[in-house]
Formats: sequence, C-alpha cells, structure tokens
Amino acid sequence: MLHPLDWSSYFDSKQSIEVGNTAFNVYSCKHTNTGPIFILHHGAGHSGLTFGLLAKHLSANLPACSIVAMDCRGHGDTTGPHDDLSLAQLVNDQIAVFEEMFPGNARDVVLMGHSMGGAVAAHSAKRLQHVLGVALVDIVEGSAMDSLHAIPVFISMRPQSFASVEQAIAWHIDSGAIHSVESARLSVPSLVREIEPKKYPFWRGWYQGLSKAFVTAPAARLLVLAGTDRLDKELLIAQMQGKFQLEVLPSAGHTIQEDLPQQLAEILMAFWQRNQRLNIPVRRL
Repeated sequence: MLHPLDWSSYFDSKQSIEVGNTAFNVYSCKHTNTGPIFILHHGAGHSGLTFGLLAKHLSANLPACSIVAMDCRGHGDTTGPHDDLSLAQLVNDQIAVFEEMFPGNARDVVLMGHSMGGAVAAHSAKRLQHVLGVALVDIVEGSAMDSLHAIPVFISMRPQSFASVEQAIAWHIDSGAIHSVESARLSVPSLVREIEPKKYPFWRGWYQGLSKAFVTAPAARLLVLAGTDRLDKELLIAQMQGKFQLEVLPSAGHTIQEDLPQQLAEILMAFWQRNQRLNIPVRRL
C-alpha cells in the first residue's frame, strides 16, 4: 500500500522556528551535545522529508550526531512570504535557523545540499563557524545552467493535480522520480503543491558561480553524483588538483538521498570521520 508514512519514525522532532515573518518547519534529530551537526538542505520542489531515510541511517550509526532538515521558504510546512527565493535569501534563512537552534555552537558542522540546496550549502560555508565539510548531492553548475531552458517544459509535463496523496506517491515511483517506495511514502505528501511560475527567475541565480563557491569553500569538500558526465570544466580541473572528493552512484536517480540513503549515509559518515576534529566512533552499517 502507498499510504503516507509519518515523519516521527525518521526524525526525533518537528518544530516551528520563527525568523522575521516566516515560520520555518524544521525536522531534527538531537542525540548529544558533542557530535557533529549535519545541516541538510533540500532542492527546489522538495522538502526536509526528502532526507528522512538518510537521517535514520545517520542516527543509527553515528549516535552522537545531530541532524537538521528544514523546509525552506515556499516549501513543505514552512509558512510565510515566499516572493523572494533568491540564493542570498535562502542562505540567510538557513543561517538564521541554525543560529536559533545552536546558539554559540562550537561543534563540527557538515553542510549538505541536494540540487538547489547544494548552492545554499556552498555559500553558507563561508559565513558559518566551525564548518568542517561541504557536501553537494547531484548538482553541478554547468549541467544545471545548460538545462534551465528545459525546466518550464519539464514542469508543464508533470500532472497538475492528483486525485489522492496515494496517487501522487504512485506517480513519483512510476515516473522514476523516486526509486524508493518507502522514501516516496514519506516525502511526497509534503510536495503536493505546485511550484508557481513566478519562482522561475530565481533559478539561474541559484547555480551561477556554484562551482567556484564549492571549490573555494573553507572546508573539506564532497561531491556525490549519479553520473560522471555531469562535471563541468571548473570541477574537472579542481578534481585533477585534488580539491574535492568525488563519489559516483550510477544506480541512483537525481534524488540520491532517497534512492540510496544507506550508501549516501556511509559516504557522508566516512567523509566526516576523515576530517573530524573530535574522535567520535562510527558504527558499521
């Protein structure tokens, strides 16, 4: 059955954090006050629940960690104005929510973003303290910029409505948008709202300068892709110079965190463990 799944099986808490006139919905797991903090930012048209299965694996195998996955403005259960979805605004939002949750933080921080969220992570790294690593999931500036012209057509081909949430879940699975039935049952119910056309102008700003922001981030760098053909020239040069770690999971679709959450958790934990400042053990998956 394709009934929706409840968030509480994947996160410890769901809370509303007010920043200005926006109430951000935040899913989180807080186990201790000593381990690393993983800040996860979803892509356009997704929500924090896209990281549910990943959070479950991270929590089970790195009990000392804390995990934060917010719904950015205009997405999921976050409420308030969403006329401005510029990169600068999204970065400000993420930093404001983090500082509200972890005032005076001195713990290791790993920023990870999927698709559009990767741009938020890369640019946030230069403004937050104690950022140990930056991880981008299936986003490369060159490929993103090349595909911008096709996005309105892609959006127009998606169903405009569904008869039920179950039907929406089934469409995401049958279309190949999400490979994991479990993750689709968790994340899709929070997505059943259209992206308004007025949001399109922000898309180019999300991706311009992403490669440079990533390779110059003052932290360890990880890029996880579903295919090596997506590297642009700047990233190819940076890879040959050893400026970032590249992992390829060709059996996944675009939403790697939903399709292969255990494998991505392994990569993310190993990435943190290699670069950690604190000697905190990781369990074997």
